[in-house]
Amino acid sequence: MAGEFYVAAKNLYADLYLRISIDKEGKTTIERQEDDCRSWVRRSGLRVRQSHVDRGRSAYLPGVDREGFKNALAAVSAGVVGTLVVWKLDRLSRRGMGEVGQVLDKISATGGRLVSVQDNLDTSRTEDRQVVGLLAEMAYAESENLGLRVRSAKAFHRTQGRWIGGASPYGLVNRGGRLYVEPRTGAVVREIANRLLSGESLMEVARWLNAAGVPAPRGGRWGIGTIAQLMRGPTSVGLMPETVKKEDGRYSGLVRPWLDPDTGQAVSIMGPGQDPLISPAQQALILAAFDERVASSKFGRSAGRKSRGSRYLLTGLLRCAGCGERMSRQGHSYRCQAVRLGRECPASGGAYMWALDNALQEAWFGRLTTAPEDDPLLGVIAERLASRQDPEGVAKRRSVLSALEDGRSALTVLDQDYYVRRTIERDRYLPLSQALSRRLDGLRQSLEGISLPQIDLTSFLNPTLLREQWSAASVDGKRGLLELAIREVWVCQGVRGKRFEPGERMTVVWVTDRPLDT
Repeated sequence: MAGEFYVAAKNLYADLYLRISIDKEGKTTIERQEDDCRSWVRRSGLRVRQSHVDRGRSAYLPGVDREGFKNALAAVSAGVVGTLVVWKLDRLSRRGMGEVGQVLDKISATGGRLVSVQDNLDTSRTEDRQVVGLLAEMAYAESENLGLRVRSAKAFHRTQGRWIGGASPYGLVNRGGRLYVEPRTGAVVREIANRLLSGESLMEVARWLNAAGVPAPRGGRWGIGTIAQLMRGPTSVGLMPETVKKEDGRYSGLVRPWLDPDTGQAVSIMGPGQDPLISPAQQALILAAFDERVASSKFGRSAGRKSRGSRYLLTGLLRCAGCGERMSRQGHSYRCQAVRLGRECPASGGAYMWALDNALQEAWFGRLTTAPEDDPLLGVIAERLASRQDPEGVAKRRSVLSALEDGRSALTVLDQDYYVRRTIERDRYLPLSQALSRRLDGLRQSLEGISLPQIDLTSFLNPTLLREQWSAASVDGKRGLLELAIREVWVCQGVRGKRFEPGERMTVVWVTDRPLDT
């Protein structure tokens, strides 16, 4: 009986999914999509529970992470709501019937439905489900054709040495499709190159730029990564750039000179009579200096860029307690990034790398191996491990738990309105209270029906097994183990000559703690 009431209650609610690939003026805005979807919900006698939004996210390119899409699908496929509303079907997907069919199967498995407002489609109607398949294939074909036209136009412009769009590279300005040196920022690029060629390090150049008040390409302060990327870029030597794509179609972040497929030669992007910001010979010398410094480091030659902090255990976890800035390795220590880049910090944090590594490692060991069975930290660790094995199931569970919390809050407010504030009459209170109670019962049933991987935390609670697991892990693996339980670590300024004392200078923020301010 409670299940029947739950079905009726869940079908009173609808979630909205809103998406836009490029969020700019002239495009169909998220606000317009939401207004049209909410109007449909009101006309249908339903209530909007939540809007899920993906801004600047493609529904065509593979591998694009759409958090809003995942949450919306989890809500309706877990039975939290009975209806998922989209403004138009191509907002949901442009990957054809293959992806859309999987979505419909997950929605219909719990008796839900998908509604497309502009297409006037409702998948609870058999004939509409067939039309959805046709429109999904049409949206896929449209994206394919658009991609072909765009690629063809870009290739033609590239062969002509014309800038194909987007913001002009730092130090240059676009005039009619050709690039010219911008006097102010162009002089900055050339001075950076001169300083590097004279033997200054990337850190020294960053400090000079920040001390001089020169804004970075995207505003704010300069970092060594920004300078290195600027010096490595093809546009600095006046060549047409190309961003390399991975096998799955996503951009890799690696930029190289574009080669004309007919001639096999790089193409200049500079306007008539314009010299590049730096010469190819200067760039070669600068890059050789980069390689030489890495090769001569006592830590050995770099194996290339990996995930964040690939060689140092605590990179990405540390914060300076003096200013809140991230901390990174410098020599044998972790140092405040603000100070390293020439900014001000009232009490810059820093500590000997191995002392801090060992202190945090022991704090992590101690917390896990002495945790009681009901410690919330163990629950979070288990959930994070389960998420790695079954991310869809965990997303459904989170959606149901969120709906349960909302329902309990609504029931509390209703009780206060009736019993405390006396702002609602009994004949209105009783049906509302009963409806909310039935919805909560149904959500609890739904939660019981979501099976997650069984996570065995024995190896985390047993000191011997935990140390064996730690010893067998790589640096990245060890950092992953720490991040299961630790949100971040704040480090205070030390006293010269005084030994590092973890209890005085290190504050561990566990994932069950609230984030700290500076």
